[in-house]
Amino acid sequence: MIALIFFSALLWDEAQSWGFKDGVLHNSIWLERAAGVYHRESRSGKYQLTYTEAKAVCEYEGGRLATYQQLEAARKIGFHVCAAGWMAKGRVGYPIVKAGANCGFGKTGIVDYGIRLNRSERWDAYCYNPNGKECGGVFTDSKHVFKSPGYPNEYENDQICYWHIRVKYGQRIHLQFLEFDVEDDIACMADFLEIYDSYDDVNGFVGRFCGDELPDDIISTGNVMTLKFLTDASVTAGGFQIRYTTIDTTSKPSDGKNTTSQGKTNYLSGKFGIM
Repeated sequence: MIALIFFSALLWDEAQSWGFKDGVLHNSIWLERAAGVYHRESRSGKYQLTYTEAKAVCEYEGGRLATYQQLEAARKIGFHVCAAGWMAKGRVGYPIVKAGANCGFGKTGIVDYGIRLNRSERWDAYCYNPNGKECGGVFTDSKHVFKSPGYPNEYENDQICYWHIRVKYGQRIHLQFLEFDVEDDIACMADFLEIYDSYDDVNGFVGRFCGDELPDDIISTGNVMTLKFLTDASVTAGGFQIRYTTIDTTSKPSDGKNTTSQGKTNYLSGKFGIM
């Protein structure tokens, strides 16, 4: 009995660090590695991929479009994304774990749009790759320093990297940029780093960054953050080092900064504004 209580407490503590809330495991990258299924959208935004383009996105990363059965298997362990995407054989749908008024029509399961006769329709993509991604990672420690691929050497072309930070409830994440050098252009459309105050790259968009000036510190509103780094087919730069530490929800950073830099570093703010 004592062993059972101990195991239950350990499992609950781990579930809290994952971000398990309201029946949804809020940790898309952990789920990607567990189920091999992940969501992708076009570089230009949501619902921009034809069927052929969606297949190409998955194949580029070494995977393929997920089948309905693979998406359902991921959903059963908590994979929840409110965005319709292409699946294998031209099917479109999305996985819902927790019913909501604004997503899934108040039901759970795969919201299935069926096989689409018009393969030129534009949706997102659901990919399947059981081998996972080499670029990126999941961090759960109270502090960590991570780097762009190959740092201190220049990063390579045509890379897609995801880093997911998840700490325990009651903590927030304090991001500090130690080094930053990413190909510069006015709209940050070539190479860029995006930051999300969320467990995925769909919600909680904070900003898009490029250039060679350090962004100011960023503090999450909760216990999870996602960073996405994309590079195009030409021109590379020195890359970056980023350190994160955890702070209690009652704590504040010593310098009071939680806004992004507006110097040479470029950014695009999302609907949640700049933190």
